[in-house]
Amino acid sequence: DHLSEGQRLRAECAAQRHRQRCPKICVIDPNNWLDSWHQRFKALGIKWLRSPAGAHPDIFDKNSLLAFAHQKDRHHELLESGAVNPELASLPEVGSGLWNLPSNALFEDFCSDLASCLPHTFLHGKVASISGHDGDFTVKVLDSSLDVKDVKDGLVGDEKKPSYRCRELTAKAVVLALGVPGPAAVPAALSAVPEKLMFHSDFQLGSRLKEVNHKKVLVLGGGLTAVQVAQLALKKNCKVVLVSRRPLTTRHFDINEKWFDRRKANVYHYEFFQKPVEERLKHIRATRGGGSVPPMYMKEICADSRLTFKVGEVELISVQTDSVDVAVDGKVQRFDLIVNACGHRPDCKELPLIKELLQTAPVDVVGGFPTLSQDLQWGDFKHFFVIGALASLQVGPDAGNLMGLRRAAQIVANAMDVRAWLRDTKSVLGNIRGNRYDALGSDSDSDSD
Repeated sequence: DHLSEGQRLRAECAAQRHRQRCPKICVIDPNNWLDSWHQRFKALGIKWLRSPAGAHPDIFDKNSLLAFAHQKDRHHELLESGAVNPELASLPEVGSGLWNLPSNALFEDFCSDLASCLPHTFLHGKVASISGHDGDFTVKVLDSSLDVKDVKDGLVGDEKKPSYRCRELTAKAVVLALGVPGPAAVPAALSAVPEKLMFHSDFQLGSRLKEVNHKKVLVLGGGLTAVQVAQLALKKNCKVVLVSRRPLTTRHFDINEKWFDRRKANVYHYEFFQKPVEERLKHIRATRGGGSVPPMYMKEICADSRLTFKVGEVELISVQTDSVDVAVDGKVQRFDLIVNACGHRPDCKELPLIKELLQTAPVDVVGGFPTLSQDLQWGDFKHFFVIGALASLQVGPDAGNLMGLRRAAQIVANAMDVRAWLRDTKSVLGNIRGNRYDALGSDSDSDSD
């Protein structure tokens, strides 16, 4: 029997839904399920995940991705991460393969299989505003083709006569999972470069990366995305100059491996939560270190003579019709295209939805991040939650990564007590959270009667 514990539990959940009423969950997103993930990875041609096989969305079972790989006879799509040192080698999960890296294809198929079991309603659209109070929130949702400013300008009708392209939903609870904590970071020195000659690597989910072809390209950034953009450009016969403000740092994961060691991770999280909010911000910056590159990527790019590394600042010299002159390390070079891979700067006040929320339900903002309760609640609300990178001050340096998202999801689930419907059963065996040992005792008693 190759079913993972997570698959068994999801099957039990499905059976429970036929007997009891479970919470109704609506997911609102402009794109299809995990579409942003798919498009970004496809645009950059990423084959392997950086996160290990133990980092995935299945809350029930940390081994379920491994079980899925073996079920589908795809265990060859698990790559040795190289992160295991003698100190970590004694961990049981190392031997089981949880520290291996899954291929992106395997991970996407696993997530699709996971999503197929969800009872959620999926709604295509953009959230323009959230109002109301605990137990009675109103969420205004726009058609995916519209923008928030269209509502402000009155282009989709007014409050009394809303257009069919704008609808309102009511909800007892709201969870914000917005992804990036702020706008794209753009080096001030290059702010005058026109859009046709410079774009952010994440613009429209990487759609403009197809323009990187047979050109001289300047790539800005010191993290993995910058290196992946440089690799893509090399594959498309470009001459590439990669400029970072500091020397590239080699690290297997976004954060140090110690945060993945369950013997110590709780201690690191405890120490993090004991710090004042301002100190937490410094701790996050120090832990993440402004971006890093896994050793296998570093080895590949160092071996390619078409790529030039530079450390320092850039200066815009002049802009031509189809090229840009930039001073790199004091030497002026002409580039056909500039790709900005400097990530996103934390500044939640620049996110339209958060900007409006701060006006109606203000909270303190520290270093661009909103301050939340320990249960990730916004302000005085008890059923309005924030997860993802925006919750970094309350989750930790890995808030925007898969492991941090799993912890955040568990916090929210516990705070809302959404598992109560699973406990309301007459039989212990019918209770997904029941004690199987007690169930055996109950069965023995009934047999003796």
